[in-house]
Amino acid sequence: MYRLFLVLILAAAVSFNCSKTTEKTDVKPQDNKQNTQQQKQDTKPASGSSFVVKDVDKDVTKNEMVDFKWDENGKEMKLSDYKGKVILLNFWATWCPPCRKELPDLSTLSTELKDKDFKMIGVSVDDNQEVLNNFLKSNNLSYTVVFEPNELVAKYMTSAGQNQNVVPQTYIIDKNGKVVEAIMGSRSKADFLSLINKYL
Repeated sequence: MYRLFLVLILAAAVSFNCSKTTEKTDVKPQDNKQNTQQQKQDTKPASGSSFVVKDVDKDVTKNEMVDFKWDENGKEMKLSDYKGKVILLNFWATWCPPCRKELPDLSTLSTELKDKDFKMIGVSVDDNQEVLNNFLKSNNLSYTVVFEPNELVAKYMTSAGQNQNVVPQTYIIDKNGKVVEAIMGSRSKADFLSLINKYL
């Protein structure tokens, strides 16, 4: 499988994201202190497993949701089922320290926002789903995690006009299905919440 993520160097600074070509031990987590916004999500008990993405939209329209499907516990789901809610899509990988660092905050947010019009979905770009599932069994995440290591992140980058091929990267989709926020690198819980509240 080709390597999707390129090395992003932040001038003489410690990286707060990961590239897939960077050795995992070389990447150190760092919180970004910029003013950003937050997200919100429906909570879902951790299943200890991920769901494989299928049928990704072939066409990409600028600033529009890229739809996709997955089978969750015997039921076919699709992202557009959640239109009318604010959606947070977090692209991440188990080998990325900044990704792992923000997972507890994301999980807490998904629980706190469970009664709001919000859905959170983690999209793993790991190469191996078994590695991902083993990680999920040891880490109690409260939201749905899907597995798609190839095209989905590239299509969201195209939709949002982004060219930083890094993880984590997070997209906030408003209730009308518009991609309204593209966040490159890790953020704090407060940052995410601020952004999410903007669109609730």
